Amino acid sequence: MTLALLLLAGLFLPLYPLSILPNALLQGQLSAELGKGSEWRRAPAFKMTLLLVFPMIGVGLATLAMRVGAPDARLLTLFGVWGGITSVLYAFRLLSAKDGEIWISHLFTSALALIWIGIAYGVDPLLPAIGLSVSLLPLVFLLEQLTQRFGIARSGLYPGLCCRMPWFSHLFVLAVLTAIAVPFSPSFFAVAALAFGGVAADEVVVLLPICLSWLLWTWAGVNLLTGIVWGIPRDDLVYRDLDPQRAIGVGGGMVVLGLFGILLVEVAL
Repeated sequence: MTLALLLLAGLFLPLYPLSILPNALLQGQLSAELGKGSEWRRAPAFKMTLLLVFPMIGVGLATLAMRVGAPDARLLTLFGVWGGITSVLYAFRLLSAKDGEIWISHLFTSALALIWIGIAYGVDPLLPAIGLSVSLLPLVFLLEQLTQRFGIARSGLYPGLCCRMPWFSHLFVLAVLTAIAVPFSPSFFAVAALAFGGVAADEVVVLLPICLSWLLWTWAGVNLLTGIVWGIPRDDLVYRDLDPQRAIGVGGGMVVLGLFGILLVEVAL
């Protein structure tokens, strides 16, 4: 029963190859297969709900597994190693991702897989799961803005937006930095909670995948910014920046996320 619950949790705190389902949902692959009636599955509201609900279900199932019966320490270590391998695998795949939906889905999988390291070594998974998932929300919103303006959110198709869409570009840089767990973002404190909470048990199993994944996220974030914000803008495109009021609203939301990150570190560490 415990093993079955942990495996079921692996669908929501993605473990490869169980991670295929959340990736397909975030990338809208099921929408394309099911036809026009399922286009709502590509809406940003659906993706944001998925980013928030999936980790909570996974944490709930993992917690239930712990209460049903005390799992063997070797079994939990196996899941921790499995989560670390999944995280690094998707972090490597993130480096070559150009499409915005694929980028978000790979980062989501890589980040949430690290929760298993915390579970394996006694770290409460709830706050890290919340911190990692909410940090992706601003980027999902801004990638949808690119889709509305250019038909697709894809790195390299419209470089140099800093010159043509300054409001958007400033927020996009902040959203990418928040997503890849720079200091003072909720994801940064979530990663710190996982690292410092479990490092006393096994330094290699805990720190190696966390540090390697974090390094690859940073590299991938620079690649994404290089292909969208920086560079020479194209003259054959029509550019439409965010309204100042809307941009201020999004910026205010990011400030709230930063304050939540500070609260997270106070509670979790």
